Amino acid sequence: MKRSAKNKFAYINTVVFTTLLTVFGILFLFQKHGGVSEVEKRQLSPIPVFSWDSLFYGNYIDSIDLFVADNFPYRDKLVDFSFKLKDARGFKDKSIGFYTKPKKMLTGTSIPLKKSDSLNDSAIVDSDIPAEGGEEVDNLLIYNGRAMEIFGGNDRMAKAYADVVNKYEVALAGKATVYAVVVPSSIEFNSPGNYRGKEKHNIQAMYSNMMPGVKCVDAYSLIAAHQNEYVYYKTDHHWTGLGAYYAYVAFCNTAGITALSLSQMEMKSKTNYLGSLYWDTRDSRLKDNADTVFYWKIPNAFKPYMYTKKNQEKAVGGSLYAEHASGANSYGVFLGGDYPMVRIDSDVKNGRKVVIVKNSYGNPFSTYFPAHFEQTFVVDYRYYNYNLLDLIEKNGITDVIFINGVFSANTSWHLHMMEKLMKNPKSNAPAQKEDVPSNKDSLKAKESDSIKKPKKEKN
Repeated sequence: MKRSAKNKFAYINTVVFTTLLTVFGILFLFQKHGGVSEVEKRQLSPIPVFSWDSLFYGNYIDSIDLFVADNFPYRDKLVDFSFKLKDARGFKDKSIGFYTKPKKMLTGTSIPLKKSDSLNDSAIVDSDIPAEGGEEVDNLLIYNGRAMEIFGGNDRMAKAYADVVNKYEVALAGKATVYAVVVPSSIEFNSPGNYRGKEKHNIQAMYSNMMPGVKCVDAYSLIAAHQNEYVYYKTDHHWTGLGAYYAYVAFCNTAGITALSLSQMEMKSKTNYLGSLYWDTRDSRLKDNADTVFYWKIPNAFKPYMYTKKNQEKAVGGSLYAEHASGANSYGVFLGGDYPMVRIDSDVKNGRKVVIVKNSYGNPFSTYFPAHFEQTFVVDYRYYNYNLLDLIEKNGITDVIFINGVFSANTSWHLHMMEKLMKNPKSNAPAQKEDVPSNKDSLKAKESDSIKKPKKEKN
């Protein structure tokens, strides 16, 4: 009897397993593959391209494994269930928690998905950009309902950052004024005491290695003076529009410009924003503390243009404030997200033109500058394929600003991409002439034009 029952159980087990395997196999064959995981905010692995070399070295088999794992039927629902189980597991301290940053996850900070600063670049799938090296953010701290990246920079990387900026100072001597703006992150002000002070030391090390001609902007002190205000998001690795405003004021103080007061601008907001660090952790303590994206609209007349990845020499209508951004994409309200270059022509007539070299951290910072410069060029060093020095010379740029969060300033991949701008080929496009400002965004930027929808369906 016992053997009979055992055989019966084995038979049922075989039938159930075979049936499930067949059903899921059929579903796998007929479902749509690739695309973006809404749950994980990342690009799913596409069908690998066969080559004898990839087969010989084992890459093809590995790619097949990733493709199947990423495109398993009902994967998003299973992953979501897994996050909920993980969140409910064990006893959770209400005020503090630690996470090891998951790999291959992308931020959901702007309109659709995008390359981030230093946090998630390991997931970038773009043959035009070399693999990232150097320091990465591996750990997150959750403290009092706020998630923060744990800083791991050092003096060696601080000098490396200064060396890159110094090369531009040498190349642009007598032609344009070079500024460096390195911004501390949330953990410097919102964490327990033993995490504080490291970024201040690192930024000071960077500035101490700058050549005398580089104007170092002390954004740190002004942000520190306002640290009890809403200068950092609780669920995202970026700073807020207010934090960027204080860095803009610090720049104006350095450049001899009278900054706009907040009361001179129109304040608007977008509520219920859950940023990149929430999506990395799915921690319920963050979900209960959703952010609000505040932005301030300058009073000037301006006309923005963007240069998309498909054609970086031809300007199309853009937005200084992409007010259609909402929900998890609310940070994309600043410039509409990340484009290789954005140009804003304004009604200011003072002979000054600025180029801001940035990653996504510089987006809210850049929106204030058309109030003071005839033309503002915003170059994203991660995507711009042409020569920055040529752009500066051709357009008569007077001021060059390098702005980085302290994490990307300590990441060798970012330094490589910044320096690469000096070596890229020259553009065939003529100087970008100023247009007649229309006092508002020129065209509604299409989300499909954004760099955040890459050709390989990734970030």
